Amino acid sequence: MRVTLTALGLVLALAGAARAQAIDDPQANVVEALVVSAKLPGPAWWRVSDADTTIYVLGLPSSLPKGQAWDRSVLERRLDGAFALLTPPIWQAGLTDIPAMLRLRGSLKDDGGWTARAPELAARTQKAWTAVDKNDDGWRKWKPLFVALRLNGKANKQAELQMSEPDRTIQKLARDRRVKARPAAVHKAMPMLTSLVREHSEAAGLTCLSETLDAVEAGPAPVRVAAEAWAQGRVKDALAGPRSAERCELLMPGVSDLKRQLVDDEVEGLTDLLKTPGHAVAFFPLRALVAENGVLDKLRARGITVKTPGDG
Repeated sequence: MRVTLTALGLVLALAGAARAQAIDDPQANVVEALVVSAKLPGPAWWRVSDADTTIYVLGLPSSLPKGQAWDRSVLERRLDGAFALLTPPIWQAGLTDIPAMLRLRGSLKDDGGWTARAPELAARTQKAWTAVDKNDDGWRKWKPLFVALRLNGKANKQAELQMSEPDRTIQKLARDRRVKARPAAVHKAMPMLTSLVREHSEAAGLTCLSETLDAVEAGPAPVRVAAEAWAQGRVKDALAGPRSAERCELLMPGVSDLKRQLVDDEVEGLTDLLKTPGHAVAFFPLRALVAENGVLDKLRARGITVKTPGDG
């Protein structure tokens, strides 16, 4: 396929601008005073409290390798007698949303023309895809954004990285103790999905794919190292894990503001729990907890007492 210099120059300029642009990353920086290794066994906990309520807050990694061991004794002890388990906000879609979701999926299909406009990226994609899927050319009919999402999912599955852990284990332990779980907020999924799919640019999709390929090509070792650090309560090392998937998300329209909204949801959820005497348990993404203007930083700004993992 012949590509004119003008067209090629335009695409490269767009892709270059997307890579060079400053990503609006609300959680790029952390509050060093909150990044403290755990004194107790297992993952790190923070404590949020007032005169008559204590909330034990656990920061979670994005995934855990299958079989990753971690000490649950502190979690089990804190779930005993807890009046609630607060979880991150959730996104809901109903049966009536299925037709719209199918239409959105259809809009992610592509004629493959981007592979000629970004041949080096296409070659990397082919190599990475072949390693995780028997259908070698299964990626060519999709836009770069969807290729990135599918490739990331397939690579994680092959590497046995479980996106549902440790969340699932925590919620099971809570159910066993009859501790009711409730999300910090509930949002409708379709407005967000529609914006991501229909409003993202090809340049952003190509950059997202490049970020994903960087992580896939690096292999699962960095994720495993960060997960082990999380299990041992070494917060700084746990935060050093790769963020390619998150950086990819931040290139999409509205995601940066969405992350800020989720933090606000979690702050309000914790503040609401403080109205009930006793103790409760909560878990949120680790970086969202300790980031500047993150959950714990905002709680401290309100004058609410926050204790670090170093306090035991």
